This record gives sequence, structure tokens and C-alpha cells, in this order.
Amino acid sequence: MKIDRVAGWLNERPASEEANMAGSPEQGDGFVAISANFPLRFRLPSKADVTEGLFSNLRLLYGIGEHYDRSLKEEGYGSIPDLLSHRRFGGRAGELLDSWGTPPDPSAVYRTLSAWLPPSHRLFIRSLGLMEREKIVFFDLETLGLANSPVFLIATARLSEGELKVDQYLATSLEGEAPLLEEFIRRVGSTSALISYNGRSFDWPIIRERLFYYGIPLPEEPIHIDLLHHCRRRYRDLLPGFQLNIVERGILGIERRDDLPGSLVPAYYSSYLATGDPAMLAPIVSHNRQDILSLVLLLEALLEENDDAR
Repeated sequence: MKIDRVAGWLNERPASEEANMAGSPEQGDGFVAISANFPLRFRLPSKADVTEGLFSNLRLLYGIGEHYDRSLKEEGYGSIPDLLSHRRFGGRAGELLDSWGTPPDPSAVYRTLSAWLPPSHRLFIRSLGLMEREKIVFFDLETLGLANSPVFLIATARLSEGELKVDQYLATSLEGEAPLLEEFIRRVGSTSALISYNGRSFDWPIIRERLFYYGIPLPEEPIHIDLLHHCRRRYRDLLPGFQLNIVERGILGIERRDDLPGSLVPAYYSSYLATGDPAMLAPIVSHNRQDILSLVLLLEALLEENDDAR
């Protein structure tokens, strides 16, 4: 079977090769799972700092714009809890705080932020500090094209204490797409937040389309933070564009060498399908793995700069 050949080939790759896939591939129903752990010290904002940032943003209350925000703070109302005693805004402040709960519920906070702030606002990524780090999932996928094209590779990454766990799920044939999607949905079922790069416009809509195509129940979309929005806001005066490789070079200092360009990924996978040669998969898996690693490092960089910008 093709899946046996691919799994065996991945296991036999010499460790000295740059494109080596770390970890031991496991066979699924039509796909191969490749796992690897990377040392990483990653600090999320503390819940106390996140809560302070939320409370200090008076514009999260209906009716408070730039003018009222300035005048209220001049009157000594520096936070939403301070407004509980305000004649006009006290009721709204109480309702908002009740809806958030104590400590603030991430989903309730996300709904409020989405109602009043652009998706690039720094409170979105800082609100990750309210969540269990193990329930934050980074994801990236590879497809055979654009709209409604088959998905053949999905990478996820989870933070744990001192390391990052990366899992890549690779369909060994187009028949493996449906079980691949089902495995992805199962893995993110208890997720608190998804982190992507252009995922709100591309990756997640593709996931929805392909699930619908196979008649697989659509899950409710969890909190989704798209770092492309934050890069455009934060680095708009520093970068000539916002393709991930440009951001990698300009912000993270990453220069990919001998990397397969993303535009060639569909052609390489198509060649694998046509020839059955698993060697065509190595550059794809390596490219996808770097995408997910860069996504984690980019969030770390954005959080550090947001610490300075508070």
C-alpha cells in the first residue's frame, strides 16, 4: 500500500539530511502523522495583566467613543469597574463585567472585542493570556490550489512547558483527505483558540468547504487569531509586503535556504500522486513545518512588542 511505503520512507530518512522529518511517522486511515518536539520558552501575558488591559479600555462599552473616553478619564474614571458608579454608564459597565465573569471568560471577552475593535487590535493577542496554553493551537495547511481545492497536509502546534509539539498530518492519496480532516477536527475539538497566518481568509474557509463537500459536520469555529492582521498594523512602516517569507526575514531574521516556494507545493504533491515517488513529499513537509514554527515565533515577537506598547 502507498501509505506503508510513505511511512517506511519517512522513517528511513537519514538524520543528517536537512529535509529530515523529525519524529516517528504513524499511520492513520489514509494519512501519515509526523510528530516532533522543539525546545521553546514561550511566555504569555499574565491573567492579571490581560485583565488590567481589558478594564482600562473604556471603549469596550457601548456609547463610549474617543470623546467620552478622554473626558471620563479626565474625571477619574480610569477603568470599566470605576464606571459602576457612573450615572449614565454604570448599568452598562455592570452588564459587561457580569458577561465576562471572574476571572474573565476568554470566549465572552472575544465576543466583546470582535464587536468593538478591529481584528488587528493588540487586545486580541494579549487575551490569549486568559487561556490554558496547552489549549492554544497554531495551524497551517497545504492544498492543491485555491478555492475548494483538496487539503492534503495540515500542521498543528501546541505549547507546553519548555517545548513546542508539532504534528503534521499528510494524506498519502486524495482518498485520505476526508479522514485527514476528521482527525484535524478531532484534535482541535477542545481548543480554546486557533492561531493562523491569513487563516481567517484562507485556511479556515477551506476547511469549512472541504468538510461540507464530504458531509462532515461543521464544528463551531473557536476563537481565531489571525496574525496577518497584527503584522499589517505593527509592521506597516517596516516591511514592503506581508507574505510570510518577507515577515520572516524582516522581523524574525529567518532566511530560508533551499526551501520549496509555497507556489510550487501543489505541483510537487501532484507529481507525487502521479509517480508514487515519496521523495517529492520531503520538501513539502519541511516547508510546512517551517511555516508553523515561524507562526509561533511571530506570535512571540508580537507579544513582546505589545508589552512595550502598553
